[in-house]
Amino acid sequence: MIPSQRRPAGESPAGRVCLVTGGTAGLGRSLARALADAGARVHVGDHSAPGPERSPSDPERAPQDTSITFTDVDVTDRAALEAWIAAVHAEHGRIDVLIHNAVRMHGAADAEGMTVEQAQSAMRAGYDALVCSVRAVLPLMRSAGGGQIVAVGPGEGRMSGEGAAASCAAVKAAVEAYTEMLRSELAGSGSGIGVTLVRTGTAGNGFRMPRIADFLPPASPEEAADAVVHAIRHRRPSVDVPGSLTLFHRGFKVAAAGVAKCEGLALRAIKKADANTYFLRAMSTIAPSVDRAAHRLTGGRVLVMPALLPSLMLTTTGSVSGRPRQVPLLCHPEADGSYLIVASNSGKPHHPAWSRNLLTTPQAAITRFGRTVKVTATLLDGSERTAAWDHMVKFWPPYEGYARSSGRNLRIFRLAPA
Repeated sequence: MIPSQRRPAGESPAGRVCLVTGGTAGLGRSLARALADAGARVHVGDHSAPGPERSPSDPERAPQDTSITFTDVDVTDRAALEAWIAAVHAEHGRIDVLIHNAVRMHGAADAEGMTVEQAQSAMRAGYDALVCSVRAVLPLMRSAGGGQIVAVGPGEGRMSGEGAAASCAAVKAAVEAYTEMLRSELAGSGSGIGVTLVRTGTAGNGFRMPRIADFLPPASPEEAADAVVHAIRHRRPSVDVPGSLTLFHRGFKVAAAGVAKCEGLALRAIKKADANTYFLRAMSTIAPSVDRAAHRLTGGRVLVMPALLPSLMLTTTGSVSGRPRQVPLLCHPEADGSYLIVASNSGKPHHPAWSRNLLTTPQAAITRFGRTVKVTATLLDGSERTAAWDHMVKFWPPYEGYARSSGRNLRIFRLAPA
């Protein structure tokens, strides 16, 4: 057994007993290897089978990692999780560091799109397992005179917005709040137990989040692991990976506040300018080209128009060429998940090509905030069109001007999820 003694800040991880959940791939795997390289005795608990290509203790890839022990543990099974922690403690007589890195991702589903089962699954792995782990190690660390608890979570927990992975953002926000409360309580108790929150923005692994990844260069799992080990050595309360994530958080808060204040003024200015003939001609030429370029560069996650108005990228099948054609359009979201779009063509006398494409092939696709959905288009007429037109004019008054200047009946389509 390793004799119990309190570890001062800044001391090497050598000889310390470290638990890592979610440690068979990505950041968790790199963390396990980095701690082992520093001389720690690492126990990895993960329900993913490590395999020869993923095992952190693979002797061919990392001969120095022989002090890593892998155990098949489902962190959402409280009994199994507590049994694993108890077994490690029985073997070594102490637990110095707990690193909770387990997470379950369910794609980039937004709040309305994710299922209850997805939300519960993500919460069980990301938040519930953290609480259960902490409850199990706290008395063990207290009896040993100290320890370190590390909670790893994406930086998206501090941010929200359309197109984000809602389950991930919610779980990580909960993890951050819990971690901060735990740190405050333990700091006042004289327990000698430190708490570190790790916010990872774009660590280059399978859980890289696209919205932040559009703006920040990714840190490799190895770089992220080194930052976490440094935080453990010095018992830092929090660490952002990459370091520029800190500035991004601050900029996000400032930008969000600025948008909230300026959105109304910007919308009124654009709507007023849109009645100007010269503005119409310029925007009908410039805006689609800019949005198509932004769509290509960011995989559909960034467009110009959605910064102020609900918009989408519509992909149709060319009625003549048979090839995919893309066009950015304003849209009106409906409660059932459908979208209304108007074939205004910025008030030009002829119908836009994309509307002809939809009449020929109603099957299409739309992309909003990086997520692509197949849809079926229906041309509205009669009372249904009248009701939709009233909605669209309230949403975007310049449509009335488009109708007058074009001299035609503007087509309105409903795009329903296929």
